[in-house]
Amino acid sequence: MTVVPLCGSVQQRLGWAVLVFVLGTFGVLAGLAAYGWDVDLGSASTRIALTGVPYAVAAAFCAPSRWVRLGAVAALVAGVAYGGFVGPAQSRQRLHEAEVARYREHPELLYLGAAPPGKRVSHAWVDPASFSVDYRGVREDGFAYVGLVVRVPLTPTPRCPKILGKGVTCTLDVHGEMRTVRELPGGGRAVTLIRRHRNVEVEVASQTSMNPGYAVS
Repeated sequence: MTVVPLCGSVQQRLGWAVLVFVLGTFGVLAGLAAYGWDVDLGSASTRIALTGVPYAVAAAFCAPSRWVRLGAVAALVAGVAYGGFVGPAQSRQRLHEAEVARYREHPELLYLGAAPPGKRVSHAWVDPASFSVDYRGVREDGFAYVGLVVRVPLTPTPRCPKILGKGVTCTLDVHGEMRTVRELPGGGRAVTLIRRHRNVEVEVASQTSMNPGYAVS
């Protein structure tokens, strides 16, 4: 009778069992890592069944039949190819499709570009008819703020208020872009620009001040 190599004695059988356990456990850990990278491993029952596959493959490597060992090699290559290449590519494709679906639901998100120089995204949120992004300065030695709002137009055309406060100016150009400037104590200023872009209204508000205590919310 042909026996599995390394199983000629009790000690060899123990060593074979430990070897299969260690190699199989490495395979399970690799599967868990792939699952953590959003690789699709099927339903819960399928994932439970797949848990035993690495141990079976490890045991097959020690089988006396050459065809069984070749089958184990093929299974290992297929597992590495799917877990390392095919699965992650499918995961990225699903993520891309989800992002496209989100943009179709909220097309105004397409107007969100990179953060302005020296700024970082502080907060972003989406409402039913708009989305907003707050940017803060990267440096801590001064106060800098930029806010972006893209929304469904609120009024037919932007208009400057009839009554302006002290230190506030408002201009409206021929293209319908409204610019409001507010001088702040300490040498800072707050600027708000409102303009139409296709079928949305874009508002950009920026503020700089060397004294955060003069920040305008």
